[in-house]
Order: sequence, then structure tokens, then C-alpha cells
Amino acid sequence: MTLEQLAKQGRRKEIFTTAFTINESICHARNENLKNSFVDCEHIKRRNELVATRNGVKYINDSAAKSLSATWFSIENINEPVIWIALAGDLDYEEMIPVVRQHVKSVICVGDDVEMMRSTLGYIIKDGVLKAETMEEAMKMIEDKAVSGDSVLFSPGCESAETRKMEKVFVKMAKE
Repeated sequence: MTLEQLAKQGRRKEIFTTAFTINESICHARNENLKNSFVDCEHIKRRNELVATRNGVKYINDSAAKSLSATWFSIENINEPVIWIALAGDLDYEEMIPVVRQHVKSVICVGDDVEMMRSTLGYIIKDGVLKAETMEEAMKMIEDKAVSGDSVLFSPGCESAETRKMEKVFVKMAKE
């Protein structure tokens, strides 16, 4: 393990320790409304929303996940094999290796710049990182990949002006 990898691991532990500390403080809050406002995250739109279940496959909209850390958390909290639809970007995908190795069955990357993701995660997944030009193409690819018991997760992992449009296509096609 390199020093850089160790440092990344340390940052993740620091974040989770901070989150745990905040959670513990909230649990001891006296005002019940205050406590519930932090603990109840179901009101957050586009974060791990179950859109549809078709043929035993769950379609989850996580389009509000605009960082790899948010996507990492979402994938980590899904119990079924995950087919992850991501947006192409020039990002450091190293931190995603453990969660992808453990939970992700397939990755479909929408956009042109998939090389960074392919070079980092491609060897972990049986089919490598698949490229789709559009969300429609990604959803058609899923028809061949998804089987009963899988979860399809649209979690961009980065900021994009196209996210909202892609989310609409994802939701529409998941419900068809």
C-alpha cells in the first residue's frame, strides 16, 4: 500500500468518524423535531429513490449524488448486485475500487471521457466498464445485463449540466 492510498483511506475514516460523532450528538438531542430533521433523510429528492421494480430488478435514482463519495455511500448500502450507471468524467476512481469489487456487477458509463474509469475499474468487473453515448443506450444495455435480484443505480458521481435530463430518461424508461 502506497502512502497516497493510506492517506485516502485515512480521509475516508476521518469523514465517517465525523459523521458518527454528529449522529451520536443528534441522538442525544432533546428536541424531537431537531432530531428527526437530521435522522429522516427520506425527504431528500433524487437520493436513493426507488423508482420502479420490474421483473425483480430494482431501479434506483441517485441523481443527486454529485460526488464519488456520495456514490460510494449509495453503492455500499445496496444489498443486491449493482449495475451502476455513471457519468463519464476525469475523476480519481481509486477510492471506488473496494466498493465496486464487493458490490458492483456491471458499470455503464454515459459520455465520451470513459478512459479514466476504464483504466481504474475496468479490470475489476467481468465485462469491464461499458460505454454508452446516451442514457437511452445505457438503459437498453441494462435489459441485457439485469436479472431478477439486481439493482440498477443511476448515480452520476460528478456534476453535469446533463444530469437532470438523464434522470428524466432513466425514470421514464425504468417505469416502462
